[in-house]
Amino acid sequence: MKTDRHRNGCALFARERHGYVFLLSVLAVGTIASATAASLLLLGGAVERTTFAIEQSLQAYENAGTCVERALVSLRADLAYPGGETLTLARGTCDLRETGGAGSGPRTVCAAGRSGKAVRHLEVRLETIYPRVTVVSWREVPSITLCP
Repeated sequence: MKTDRHRNGCALFARERHGYVFLLSVLAVGTIASATAASLLLLGGAVERTTFAIEQSLQAYENAGTCVERALVSLRADLAYPGGETLTLARGTCDLRETGGAGSGPRTVCAAGRSGKAVRHLEVRLETIYPRVTVVSWREVPSITLCP
């Protein structure tokens, strides 16, 4: 009889221990799943902010390019076009610096495009305006140095 009681007690203890192991396993898996979900949510927010900053930067570059194109059209219409204006565009602004040079000879056109907090700068060197516009260089720079 003592043996049966001892065996029944061990069997009961073994069943209880399996229940604790299962409970701890469920808690561990739940903790890992919650941590993974939280990490994905945080990474999603970071990716969204980065994507927005990249979009604004690309738009600022396009705005600067729009300003340069506007200056080229204005120089073709009037060789005395001085530049020095700010354009308000649909998705930002651009500042056109005063153009360098004179007449149809070598000229410089510089612009800063803005969209949100992003700012991009372009410097364009032109060889001639007439008979056709000849671009020597069109480059993005950290800050404008060619134009006054």
